[in-house]
Amino acid sequence: MSTSAPPFTAHRDDAAPGPLPRLVRRAIVPCGGQGTRMRALTGGQPKEMLPVGRMPLVEHVARECAASGIDELLIIVAPGKDAIAAHLAPLAGAPGMPRRVSFLEQPAARGLADAIRLGRAFAADGPVAVALPDNLFVDDAPGVAQVAEAYARTGRHVVAVVEITSEEAARRGPTSVFPGTRDGELFEIARIPDKGERGRTFDTGGAPSAFTGVGRYVFRPDVFDVIDAAERELPAGAELDDVPVMQRLLAAGQLVGRRMRGRFLDAGLPDGYAEAKARLARA
Repeated sequence: MSTSAPPFTAHRDDAAPGPLPRLVRRAIVPCGGQGTRMRALTGGQPKEMLPVGRMPLVEHVARECAASGIDELLIIVAPGKDAIAAHLAPLAGAPGMPRRVSFLEQPAARGLADAIRLGRAFAADGPVAVALPDNLFVDDAPGVAQVAEAYARTGRHVVAVVEITSEEAARRGPTSVFPGTRDGELFEIARIPDKGERGRTFDTGGAPSAFTGVGRYVFRPDVFDVIDAAERELPAGAELDDVPVMQRLLAAGQLVGRRMRGRFLDAGLPDGYAEAKARLARA
């Protein structure tokens, strides 16, 4: 994986006056999940510590963040995942790693948006990237750099999207199709389905391919108020997921997809993890 970020220039797609979006220098890596789909492989260790080549998954993502210009990293950990901090903390500031790595505990696994909200103070009124540690991107520019470039172009919140063909759909996880239209490397999302609108595997609906959202985001600081608003409408005890948050952002015209280049590896599934190990055997 490259250790230097590809250059990009902040600009707006329209001629409207206004300040340029701030560069993305901070990222959150949520590591609070239970890893139930990978339990047969983890042997009780955090799934984020599963080895891929010469380093665990979470280090691959930390290095991707550094290669994307991220200076500061916040790792959200669940209780009992001390191995993540033990591994990453000594690497802060090393070549190819963010300058600063800090850790914050999520007491209960209440959902991705809840984990992101724990980074409110960390974001410090600036944009913040979010990178899920079991999603990897190889063979092109670092994944976080790609969504950060889309944020710099548009000033909107950004979610990574990947195109999945009907031939490979059965090997993918149960994510929803994002209908929409391509605009170069941007993807104008028409609708974000509710989380319940998912099958056991990805379903292109008979089309040759379809798009879905994956684990790279850039959020402006107003996302934290949107998370609070989404929580107020949840049934008691329900998970605070990213879907209702993205639905609100989309309804306000403030969310865009970034069509990701390179190969997407879902290392949170056994088949995807096996592919990641094969592709990154020497990384």
